Amino acid sequence: MTRDDIPDLILTNARVLTMDRHSPGAEAVAVKNGRIQRVERNSDLRVSTSGKVKVIDCGRGTLMPGFHDAHMHLLAYAASLLAVDCRPSSVNSIRDIALRIGERASHTPKGEWIRATGYDETSLRECRHPTRRDLDEATSLHPVRLDHRSGHASVLNTMALERVGIGDSFSEPPGATVERELDTGSPSGLLLEMQDYLENRTSAHSVKEIESSVRVASKILLAHGVTTVQDATHHNSVSRWDFLGNLIKSAGDLPRVTLMPGYRHLPAFLERGLHFGSGGPRLRTGHVKIMVTASSGSSTPDKSELALMVSECVESGFPVAIHAVEAEVVRSAAEVIAAAASDDVSSLHRIEHGSECPPDTLEVVARSAAKVVTQPSFVYQNGDRYLSTVDSGMLPHLYRVGSFMERGIEVAFGSDAPFGGPDPMHGISSAVERKTASGRILAADESIGVLEALESYTAASARASGIGGKVGTIMPGLHADILLFEEDITSARPERLIGLRPVMTMLGGRVVSES
Repeated sequence: MTRDDIPDLILTNARVLTMDRHSPGAEAVAVKNGRIQRVERNSDLRVSTSGKVKVIDCGRGTLMPGFHDAHMHLLAYAASLLAVDCRPSSVNSIRDIALRIGERASHTPKGEWIRATGYDETSLRECRHPTRRDLDEATSLHPVRLDHRSGHASVLNTMALERVGIGDSFSEPPGATVERELDTGSPSGLLLEMQDYLENRTSAHSVKEIESSVRVASKILLAHGVTTVQDATHHNSVSRWDFLGNLIKSAGDLPRVTLMPGYRHLPAFLERGLHFGSGGPRLRTGHVKIMVTASSGSSTPDKSELALMVSECVESGFPVAIHAVEAEVVRSAAEVIAAAASDDVSSLHRIEHGSECPPDTLEVVARSAAKVVTQPSFVYQNGDRYLSTVDSGMLPHLYRVGSFMERGIEVAFGSDAPFGGPDPMHGISSAVERKTASGRILAADESIGVLEALESYTAASARASGIGGKVGTIMPGLHADILLFEEDITSARPERLIGLRPVMTMLGGRVVSES
């Protein structure tokens, strides 16, 4: 054995889940220069350590690849940690929301923005959205933006509406809705699909605050075993790329990030010379994110516009990730992807969410060869609301997993944080049990096994990003992004899955989180 063959680190005495179906079971992993060197049985791994090789005895625990969140919003998640928490677990009424915002206002300088997040009108005692008048009761001396837990609605108080230029004569952008008071015709404060408009008009946090919060968010993600994230924010710009690039250089232990350029920012990325897969192992460009919604009653953009957008992306060398929740939008996205020109990126096109997928739509998705990136954790987090508000005919077809896999559709998992919790075990448990927070079952036929769920949060997520040869499995040559669980995670009782945490997270062969 030459010096070049001697590893830096050996993880031994473990059950190794490689997440590669063609790889036999193993008990030890050797790491060199941040990459996996060998995956073997204990008895086959012989090295001359000469006191320089670090050896970690895993105590018959389980080694597996780091989790790969295929759809989340890193900067929004970081910002949510700074905002007033108005999630259902924290508030029960509009009065509670006002009290929380008022408390924040009491130590916020007059005129500065206050951000609040996570409300769900169906969980509030009043069973309605708050209005500007409700938020005015909390404070009339600060502009307030309260975001819905879905990310598709916001409520602004009167000062905030004035700050962003939304008044009686305001005309909504295509696909957006400004709700108005019946008696006055003035904006009520509730805005639907207005995120793009609000993005650069409601900044509440300094660059230093966001940098600090990204570090906190990264610690949380790494503690949950998330070593790679794909930021699927549809207004991702070159400035966000620069911000993350600078932060990664200075901050150290952040998960690997794939940033999806927003469609309207694609020309700026190309002008900078940033193409699909540009960057390095810590930060790279991913799919172009395209938003399609039907909240205004019709799809925006419509199918013909969407086809032109996809064609433009493909011609620029980018695969697309199309936001599609409603059944008609999922179908249109699949049809456009199926009709798109075939080239080097055509096998990577994705449908994000695929939330409503009745049988006829399922067949269209299967024929399109698109991958589906979905959020099974929403079954647990939002399932009780779905059971009470969604038409009974659609309930069996919500957030499918099993049917996708049976039809040969590759499925990857993401959290959609901050609109869902960032813990992968919630998604894995939901994919296996299909239980809501109250313990009811939603679409039991869509259940899959633990190993299949783990693969969807590791290897399948990496393939959906186009980096399956770099992360997502424990195989020679890949980055040593590895988790250690104390027990055999594949045989854990389903009800135990949510409580499981890795006792060690490694990123590039370095321990970045321990418990």
